[in-house]
Amino acid sequence: MGGVALALVVAGAVGANAFLTDRSSRCEQAAPLAVVADPAIAPTLSQFAESYADPAPAVNGLCIGVEVTPRASAEVAAGLGDDVTADLWVPDSSLWTRQGTAAAGTVTAGESVAASPLVVVAPRAAAEQLGWPDAVFSWSSVIESAGTATITDPITTGEGLATLLAVGATVGTDEADRTRLVQAMTAVARSALPDVAAAYRQLTNDPATAPLFTATEQSVVAHNVEDAENPAVAFYPAEGTFVFDYPTVAITNADTSTARSDAVAAFVAALHEPQAVAHLQEAGFRAPGGEPREEAGVVDGIQADMPTALPTPDPTQAAQILRQWSALSIDSQMLAVVDISGSMDEQVDDGVTRIQLTRDAAKTALALFPPTSAIGLWAFSVERDPPNDYVELVPIGLLSEQVGGVPRQQALVAAADSLPAITDGGTALYDTVLAAFRTVRAGYDPEKINSVVLLTDGRNEDDPDGIDLETLLTTLRTEVDPARPIPVITIGMGPGADMDALTQISEATGAQAYQAEDPRDIQQVFLDAMVDRQCRPNC
Repeated sequence: MGGVALALVVAGAVGANAFLTDRSSRCEQAAPLAVVADPAIAPTLSQFAESYADPAPAVNGLCIGVEVTPRASAEVAAGLGDDVTADLWVPDSSLWTRQGTAAAGTVTAGESVAASPLVVVAPRAAAEQLGWPDAVFSWSSVIESAGTATITDPITTGEGLATLLAVGATVGTDEADRTRLVQAMTAVARSALPDVAAAYRQLTNDPATAPLFTATEQSVVAHNVEDAENPAVAFYPAEGTFVFDYPTVAITNADTSTARSDAVAAFVAALHEPQAVAHLQEAGFRAPGGEPREEAGVVDGIQADMPTALPTPDPTQAAQILRQWSALSIDSQMLAVVDISGSMDEQVDDGVTRIQLTRDAAKTALALFPPTSAIGLWAFSVERDPPNDYVELVPIGLLSEQVGGVPRQQALVAAADSLPAITDGGTALYDTVLAAFRTVRAGYDPEKINSVVLLTDGRNEDDPDGIDLETLLTTLRTEVDPARPIPVITIGMGPGADMDALTQISEATGAQAYQAEDPRDIQQVFLDAMVDRQCRPNC
């Protein structure tokens, strides 16, 4: 990490004047402090810095100027210790500093200089039709509005990441809720915008058709100042929302002088003085305690009261939600392989068969894929299509393409519906796995996530005619190409599934095996596997 350490700026209890000499004395040459700030707050900090450094203060004999550079918080977090050379960083959220811990050693957010809650933004006319300002809005409304609501890219924007975390934190945890969340994330992923500026451009250009989107409350105020003819308003979800806290983080290294560290602390202390707080409030930010400027309210499209704040998530939660987003937003080339041996026709407690549950889960998963994904479907038992143990029901291809005179997605649904009628025979697991892997490898698409997803309720029953497990694993390990990963994601259904073999098969290709011990859980397990279809690092 280049020896860079990030230290807490302790400024709240220390007055700026404790560090300063007489401002009336002229500084012949000011040493600029480099401040990197999130683009949302950088212009306001820059304006304050101009007055702060006029005349340039001296701290322990060092004449100080301040240069503020806007830079996306996600970009800075990714470069901590490598290409970030600033003296002070002001991201939009402490979430980024927590994520930076892994990249830069000890990363501790200092005191906040402002606050701005995450809100759902709507054109004023559309909001009034929804009952604004009295309507009660919820994060579940965002889910149910998929298609008329969107978010910004959570990989590169704090607003997008916070939205996914807020929705995930407030929806239920049962199977139906989790399924609904995945479906909503998939739908929103197809319309995600690169940044908040793009969302506001849509609102300005055509407010009648502009989607709802999430952004900071401060951005609503800023937009309404710049574009009074197309005003925006903020909805505050009833469950609470995340609050962007704009922490201060000092960046020091072995060459940082005591005078420079004191100068950074002095500038941060000045940001907590009444003049700076009022300046930030005038720009639409709240004070760190949540207070807006006195005249803020419905006239600006925002409410005066601070909404309920959700707890800031930890880096593990953020990493998990980003992994799910990445898997759902990137196009796939996937071959689904379903066991149709005789045991799949066995009934579970409620009279439904395993293959019927599998059919329903496959059809639900199909709805998650955009038309630009390429999907195929095989069914297997023993010598289903001699000499092959599998039969190709639908070849791999784009869902938008025609196959057999109908769109491929329709053909896949019809093929899934046919599965209960064709169950019979034993389970030729190992031969089928190898054939499926080689088929996807032969048609590898570097622009997509390439994978095999195989579901079975049993164990290999193709001895002595087929290959054994050791031969399969050796062959897979030999043919795996890290530059062209093809994870084989296996799903065991019920207690009879050979999870030891399935786990070894998946691990040989850098993937994970899943088990639905209760066959009725197969839909959620299948969805989990779809979300995890990206190849793991050891692929």
